[in-house]
Parts: sequence; C-alpha cells; structure tokens
Amino acid sequence: MNDNTYFIRIAPDLLTVTLHYGQPEGDAPVIASGEELKQWCTDKGINHGLDPDAIAVAALRIDRGEALPTSMLLAAGTPPVTASKNIRPSFTPLTLIIDAADEKGEIRQMPLILAPLVRPGDILVESTSPKAPQPGIDVFGREITAPPLVEQTFIAGDFVEDNQHQQRFLAQASGYPRLIKQRKGAAAQVTVSMDKLIQVSADQMQAMLYLTPPFPGYPRLDLKTLEDILDEEGIKFGRLPNVIHQCLDTPPGMLSVRSAVIALGTLPVKGKDAWLRFTMEVGPLPGKVMGNGEIDFRERNMFVGVDKNQVIAIRVPPTVGMPGRDLFGNTVAQTPGRDITIKVTDDAVFDPATGEIRAGRAGVLSMVSEHSVKVCSRQVIATDVDFTTGNLISRNALEIKGSVKPKFKVNALGDILIHGNVEKSQIRSDSNVVVRSGMLGEQAAIRARGEVDIPFIEHGSIIADGSITVRKNAYYCRLHTNTDIYCDPSSRIIASQLVSGGSITAGNVGSNNADPSLLAAAVFPQQWQQYLELQRIIAHQEYQEKRLRMKIGPRVDSEQLAYLADELQENKRQLARLNLIRPETMPATDTGLAHALTCRITIKGMVFAGTEIRIGNSRMILPVAKTNICFCLHNPAANEDTVLSTNNDIILIPLKN
Repeated sequence: MNDNTYFIRIAPDLLTVTLHYGQPEGDAPVIASGEELKQWCTDKGINHGLDPDAIAVAALRIDRGEALPTSMLLAAGTPPVTASKNIRPSFTPLTLIIDAADEKGEIRQMPLILAPLVRPGDILVESTSPKAPQPGIDVFGREITAPPLVEQTFIAGDFVEDNQHQQRFLAQASGYPRLIKQRKGAAAQVTVSMDKLIQVSADQMQAMLYLTPPFPGYPRLDLKTLEDILDEEGIKFGRLPNVIHQCLDTPPGMLSVRSAVIALGTLPVKGKDAWLRFTMEVGPLPGKVMGNGEIDFRERNMFVGVDKNQVIAIRVPPTVGMPGRDLFGNTVAQTPGRDITIKVTDDAVFDPATGEIRAGRAGVLSMVSEHSVKVCSRQVIATDVDFTTGNLISRNALEIKGSVKPKFKVNALGDILIHGNVEKSQIRSDSNVVVRSGMLGEQAAIRARGEVDIPFIEHGSIIADGSITVRKNAYYCRLHTNTDIYCDPSSRIIASQLVSGGSITAGNVGSNNADPSLLAAAVFPQQWQQYLELQRIIAHQEYQEKRLRMKIGPRVDSEQLAYLADELQENKRQLARLNLIRPETMPATDTGLAHALTCRITIKGMVFAGTEIRIGNSRMILPVAKTNICFCLHNPAANEDTVLSTNNDIILIPLKN
C-alpha cells in the first residue's frame, strides 16, 4: 500500500515554502488537490515571493497523481541584508532544505544554497558607502529584522578577480558565487569563490554541466545563454544537443541539482600492433583466453609438419590509428601500433620485404612465442630416458615415449614432448615443453624459453619465458614465468609459489593442513629472486651485527662494526628501491605500473586464508577464505564494484557467473 502524499514544508526562517511527496512530517499540511494547494496559499496568507508558474505545475501534478521526483519551491521570501561599512556582496545566498539521496542512496534532508548565475565581469563584491541594515520580508509579507553589523574581510577565491583599484571582486567565469565565512572573534573573514557552471576534465575531452535551480527573481538558464557560455569557454567541438535540452527542460519550482556531460571530445583510435598470421593450422594453444573470457584448456598440437619452402606465417604490419579531437578542436595524437621483432632459427627464413616466414627445410614447427618461429627435425625416443639412452642433447624436436628417470638430463633446441613422467630429472628446451603425465621429486626441474604444459607437479620447479599451464594439481613446487600462469578451474594448488610477470588464473588454492601458497602477478621472476636474495643477505648481516655487538659490548666502537652497519644500510636501501614490476629489459622511465594495473589473480574455486597475494609491489595476506574472486590493483580511473578492500592497493572483485 502506498501511503505517500503531497505535503507542505515552511522553512523555520519563514523564507521558503516547498512542496514535497512522501511521508508527511509531524503536523505538515497535507494537500489533496491542485485547488486545495491554491486555497491553502490564500488562507495562510502566503503573499510574498510566490512563483505562479511553479504553483501551476504543482497543482497539475497533484491532480494527475504524479509523484514528485524532487521538492518544489513555491514561494521565496527576501533575506535580510546585514549592515556594511564600506564593502558588501552584491547578493544574499538563499538556503533551502531539500530531500536528496546521500552516499548510501538513502533520502535525507540536505541544505541547498542557491546563488544567482553570474557571467565574467559581473560584480560579486563592491565598495559602497556605509549602509544601514536592510530588513527582509518573509513569505507572509512580514518584516524580518536584519542581523547586527559584523566586521567582514573579503578574500578572492577560485575564478574571482580582486580589482583593488575599484575595490571590487569580479567573476572570471560563468557559474555560481559562493561565500564561505570563518569567524575570527567579533569579525568575519569571507572567501568569495566561484563554482563554474561548466567544468572541463583535465584531458579536455569532457565538459560537465552543473546546474542548480534558478535564484528567486532571476531568469532561468536558457539555450541561448548556455550556448554563449560554451562559446565563452571555447568549447566548439563535441556538443550534445539532446543532453543540453534535457538539462534545461526542468519544470518551474523543481529543486533538483542537475549534472550531465554536455560535450565530448573524440578519442583517438590506437593503431593495431603488428602480428603473425599463420597460413597453416597450428592447433589450439592451451591457456589462451577466448572471446567470451573463458580459457582454452584443450591439449596442444605437437610436431606440426612443414615442407621445405612452405609459407608458415605472414607478418601483418602495424596500423597508424586515427587522431582524436578535444573539446576545443585541438588534435589529440593517437598511439600508433607497435611493430614486432620476428625471430627465426636457421631452419626458418624471414623475408622482411614480403613479411613471409618460410621453412628452410622439411621438419616440424615450433612456435616459441607469438613472434618467434622455429623449424626442426623430429627425433623420437621410443623408451624411457635412462641408462640405456643416457642424457639427451639434441638440436631437434624430441618426442620421448616413456619417462625421464631420476638424475638424467634432456636438452633440446626444439619442442620436447614427454609422454611419461619427469622423475627428479632436468629438462631444458629452447622451445616448448609438454609433459603428458607429471613431474615428481624435489630435484626435478623444467627450463623452457617457450611455454610449458603439464598436468601434475609434486615438488620441483618450472621456469619459463612463456606461459605455464597446469591441468590438474601442483603441490610444494615453484612455477616462475615472465608471462601468465593458467591452472584448470578444477585444479588444486598446495603450498606452492606461483610467480608471474603477467596474470594468474587458478582453481582451488591452499589447505588447512599445509603451508600457505604465494600467488604473485605482475612480478618478474628475476626481480623476485633478487628480492629474496636481498632479504637473505640482510637477515644474515643483522645476525652478524648482533653477534659482534654482543662480543665487543654495547658502547664500544669498532671499525668492523661500522663497516658492517654501512653494508647493512646499503642493502636495506636497495631492497626499498627494488621494483618487482620492472625487469631490466624495461626502459628506466617505465615504472611498470600501467602493466601491473592490467594484471589479475583470478580464483575459480576457493582460496584459503593465509595465502600471500602480491600484485607488483603491493602485498597482502588474505585474512579469510574467498571463493570465485579476482584480485587486482586499485585503479582510481576504473569503476570497480569491490566487495572488500584490504588495503589501499589490492582490491577484491567477485566473479560473475
């Protein structure tokens, strides 16, 4: 049942009469019809400052039963003017109490200070001969006694010119003047500033209109005046006529503050980066993000055959993009697409003139990265790598039908496919490594310049320049990569260290019965190793300093102690300056923050409390378990719907189903 109705509110100072829609307050007069509203004004003797247009609009809405989106001002009295000696403002602000939504969306009574709309050059404060106080008139036509004289000192604020020669304060922009008073004993200091009607964003690509209700006795803002103000601001490009008309189309008496973007520049179109278009089917690349945001976990195609002189791929050159234009008509330069450096081996040939990559001989294709192509011969090992075969060193791509037994090594320039397990053994490849079974043992290690694809890891480490894909589980291991780590949504990560120069996607992370895991995105492994080494050295030096101090006494100077203290402080300074986001390959001017803002740690299952989360140089320990959550750096420029902010840097965003 809707108990809302129309009711009248008379301000305590008797200077305003407003109509409201909602739950009546106390003994507020309730209005049932438009005729009753007019009769009430007559019966109550409201005879000063009536707005006939507003009353007509209000009466029509009441008769139609329409809800009021905002309060309506029906009458406004004349505020009294304080006495002045030699300088006074040219207007007296009017304070209204309106119903408005607060930060939580709840409707509350809030003050609205009305001031006249002024233009550049209008007088805000001027020198006058001493004036006696001027009484005001309330809405009943009765005189309001003026307040006593208060000594006032005026200060020019934003967009206000202090013309000392003429003892005037003049407006420098179109907008609403504001008087901010501060008491200083018996005197007052008044700062006169301007709230601009039109505010332009820092990048000059957006103009925002801030429109308050018209000041009683002053005309409403019309289209011609607003267009003149836009010309005055130099905003010639990107005006939005429909939005402008909607802002100006406000019924009389409505007490709403309107804000809207009324002009938009044209953003530049960034050029597309160069890329390789493969002319042959290379098969799915597991771990790649598809168009719908999901991740492709299909098995990788290995050993794609190529013929001699066959075209493998064609380099598509970058595009230059299109320039934009700001509100003032100035050209905004676009960012051209970046070129790529094509890397090929002796068995693949790149022709810069045509952009073609051809096979130098028949063999199998290895794609180390999106910009690097390799053609090798294929060598098949039908058994385990053990004492029968010995260690393997090959310039070819290797397919091992069995497992690599403990303490044996496999080193190849091409791809390595292992159908069995990696058992406490060492695997190195200048291309990609795919393991069909798993990796076991603390001494087990895989090093690859390309990508690594593996279903299961227990102990051991994987270090790769390309992405790492885990299809099942990872226990007590280290996974380090310069790019991304992808774990199947059903996977489980236990007591492991995942360090990625890009993003991390995982299933379930942690357990109640194991040490917490580390998930570090936008952290390059080389920087991370340096970070750990500095921590180790500092801890060792602090221990040495403590032992030496105990040996020689607390107040005895020592050259050895001074040297050790200097070394310790220098290492601490290096640790404080260390940037985990920026590897040595980045330019010194690039802090890597823009890259870190794009990196995410996405958990498709549960991540247990105690898990260490790092993104770039920011760190947090997860206080409580979370499910289906995404960790990222707080970006003030983005509109993120956060559910938890554990510090000022890392925020948590729920995943959408």
